[in-house]
Amino acid sequence: MKYTILFLFLVLVIACNRQESSDQSNADPDKAINDTIPLTRDQVESGPVAAYSEKVEDPLNDWKFAVEVYETKATFDFLVKMTYKAMDVEDTLKIPNFGILPKVEIQKGPKEQSCILGFLDKTGEFKEYKLVEIKNNQLKISTLKYYARTRYKVKK
Repeated sequence: MKYTILFLFLVLVIACNRQESSDQSNADPDKAINDTIPLTRDQVESGPVAAYSEKVEDPLNDWKFAVEVYETKATFDFLVKMTYKAMDVEDTLKIPNFGILPKVEIQKGPKEQSCILGFLDKTGEFKEYKLVEIKNNQLKISTLKYYARTRYKVKK
């Protein structure tokens, strides 16, 4: 009898946990954490919201290493335009939705002809995200850190 009650109790606990986890999996992953931040912009800025430029030493040409970040229609997606010598490349930058309007910044990187793309958090602290650099005379972009949001279900 004692084991039967224990078994029924364990089944009940497991069943409750499964119901709770299925509720969380049905949540809309694209829904903003803070519903006051729209997922699309009404007006997209035409100029770059962040820029970095550095002259490339070359006696014959006026080349540069440059990175510019532009808004897109999606609030948390940005277009990155990179230039190195005569090469122009584009990539995308997706800023995580932490319930505030994203503010992208670019800081000088650790090496010559490198910069770090990042964003400001709620306290205004710069969060490193991507590194743009010249490696073996090639333009390279890599992820420095990963950021994610987490939702917790509050039990009533």
